[in-house]
Amino acid sequence: MIVDLNLKDKLVIVVGAGGEGLKKVNSLLTQDCQILVISDSTNAQIQKLVKQGKIEFKKIKLENANFLNDYEPILVMAATDDKELNRNISTYAKKKRCYAYAADDPEFSDFAHPSVINIQDTVQIAISTGGRSPAMARKLKLKAEKIFNEIINKEDIYQIKLQKIARDAAKSKIGTVLERKKFLYSVLNNSKIKQLLKDDNFPSAQREVMRMLGEWK
Repeated sequence: MIVDLNLKDKLVIVVGAGGEGLKKVNSLLTQDCQILVISDSTNAQIQKLVKQGKIEFKKIKLENANFLNDYEPILVMAATDDKELNRNISTYAKKKRCYAYAADDPEFSDFAHPSVINIQDTVQIAISTGGRSPAMARKLKLKAEKIFNEIINKEDIYQIKLQKIARDAAKSKIGTVLERKKFLYSVLNNSKIKQLLKDDNFPSAQREVMRMLGEWK
C-alpha cells in the first residue's frame, strides 16, 4: 500500500549526504517539511540546498544513533553507505516512535521508498516494487515519466491549484462536505473556467471561482 504522509512543518532527518542521501532529500523538497541532513561529510549539492534555505545540515561523526536523542522527528531516513549503521539508526528511531527507513534494507524499514515522478511540484506519481527491486522501480519510472508528461497538461496543473483555492474558500461558506463536493465539481466542469485555464488566464479563473462561490446556494 502506498500512502502519502502529511509531513507539513514536521521534522524529517536524513542521515547521510552521499548519493543515496541526496535522493532522499530531493524526494522531500516538495513536502513542506523541515529537512535536517546529518552526516560526517557533505557535498556541493547539499551545500547549495543549505545556502538556499531549503534544508539544514549538521556535521556529526556517525558512530551510532545516539544523536537522535537531541531531536523529535516524525521520520528518520538512514542513507549512509554502512548497512549496519543504517539498521541501528532505524531501530533507534522506531524506539522513539518515528517512522524509519534504512536504505535498500526493507526488513528494517517501515516502508519502501518508491521512485517518484514529479510533475511541476504539483502531481507526484509513485512507482514501488515493495522494496523487491529499487532498480526496476527506477527503470519503470523513466518509462512511465514520458507518458505522464504527455497526458498531464498545463490545464490539469492549473485546475489542481484552482481546486485548492476553491476548497479552502468553500470551507467558510458551504456548511456540509457533500455540498462542498458539489461546488468543487461545478468548478471542475465549468466550461468558462476550462477556457480561461486553457488561455493561461489563471487570475480570471480564480475570480470566476469566487463569483460562483458568492452565488452558491
